[in-house]
Amino acid sequence: MQKRGRTAAGTQRWYCKSCVSSTVRKRPDTKERHHLTLLTRWLTGNRSLSEVADDHGISRRTLVRWFAPLWERIRQPPELNPTPNAIYILDGVYLSGRENAALICRTMAAQLSWMFAERETLASWLTFLKNLPVPDAAVVDGQKGLLAAILWLWPQTKIQRRLVHIERLARIKLTRQPKARADKELLTLVRGLFGVRTRRQRRRWLRAYRRWERRHATFLKERSYGEPKAGKKRTWWYTHRNIRAARSLLRNALSHLFTFVRYSHVPRTTNHVEGGVNSRLKELVHRHRGLPQDRKQVLVSEHLAQNRRQKPPRNVT
Repeated sequence: MQKRGRTAAGTQRWYCKSCVSSTVRKRPDTKERHHLTLLTRWLTGNRSLSEVADDHGISRRTLVRWFAPLWERIRQPPELNPTPNAIYILDGVYLSGRENAALICRTMAAQLSWMFAERETLASWLTFLKNLPVPDAAVVDGQKGLLAAILWLWPQTKIQRRLVHIERLARIKLTRQPKARADKELLTLVRGLFGVRTRRQRRRWLRAYRRWERRHATFLKERSYGEPKAGKKRTWWYTHRNIRAARSLLRNALSHLFTFVRYSHVPRTTNHVEGGVNSRLKELVHRHRGLPQDRKQVLVSEHLAQNRRQKPPRNVT
């Protein structure tokens, strides 16, 4: 065999004197690896399918044909090897409405693990977490199924609620410019969460919160009544339901609100997942919103596999 020029695609052509014919050397493994690289680049990049095809001098239809056998390959997360006193940052992302959830776990050393489930439920979180090593602490956003699963499987694990999530939900209930005095004072307290760093500041914040509850106890119990109907009891409801909801949010989170104060190695945010992984993931899911659900899982797997190789962010507090 001797070299005999190149094909129109730039591939080396070989000539056999005995057969008096030319051919090219075929490498199915290289070809498949190249197609997989193109698929990953399109899924996790910012260019459209047509732009990727133009970059390589082929048609969009050819790319679709190349990608067809690759959609069945969903990358499986590698086994986590956390360090002693490991900290998990746990969160979930829905790929379509309130269905097809991706459950994500990241360690402080940027190790990633994930699992797909129909919804974020206690059963799905139990299935995911039971295959992970027991951590020293977990940072979560307060999803009920996740909290219950941690308490069930890892009763000794420290839990830290994400402060940004608490502040955001409370602000939604109270609005940015509340009218009532109780609402204004509670909003000030919620914003003051980010200023708590030491045990002394934590005690001051808790005392201020309890004083607020006592001062506005009567206001929070006010009721509104509906029109009386013959033969039926008169209906009623709490007048200030939004502020009561904000109070319940803080009450339920108090036991896990300031874990980071006592244990300084525990971060108070899930930015490792939310900002470093989930925000880009949500953007990619929206960009490829026309993909079927099973192909969205391929997209998520490729994105998370790439993020596993990235360095962890420095600012984790």
